[in-house]
Amino acid sequence: MPADFREFFDLQKLDEQQLGQIEFVLASPAYSDSFKPYLQGILNQLNQLWKDRSKTRSDQYPDDFLAGGVVFGEGLLKFFDLLIHETSIERIHAAMSDVSNDTLYDLCRQRGEVRPVVGLDQSATPGKADPDEF
Repeated sequence: MPADFREFFDLQKLDEQQLGQIEFVLASPAYSDSFKPYLQGILNQLNQLWKDRSKTRSDQYPDDFLAGGVVFGEGLLKFFDLLIHETSIERIHAAMSDVSNDTLYDLCRQRGEVRPVVGLDQSATPGKADPDEF
């Protein structure tokens, strides 16, 4: 891997809003619990393929392709780790200030933090159990 991955992953190319939005994503459990392990799994697969010296593998996946994928993936994860380390909570809040309440509600609902509201035509209290339903 090149000594300085920042040549390609340059924070200077991002404005404060973009940086805050990326930090928001990286600070979520979705990144640490799902996306990062998924990327690491891909890197493991690429590395395993790269170690396979068979002609069949090299015909299907050339060494340069695999090497480029590994270098890019490792650089991306290092870039994300750098952003997480340098995250500014204030920048995240500023970036999210433009997000509507409906969007924030949808995000919470998708994460399972919100339960659906009982409709106006439905009782919020359970009725008597009907033995025929069992």
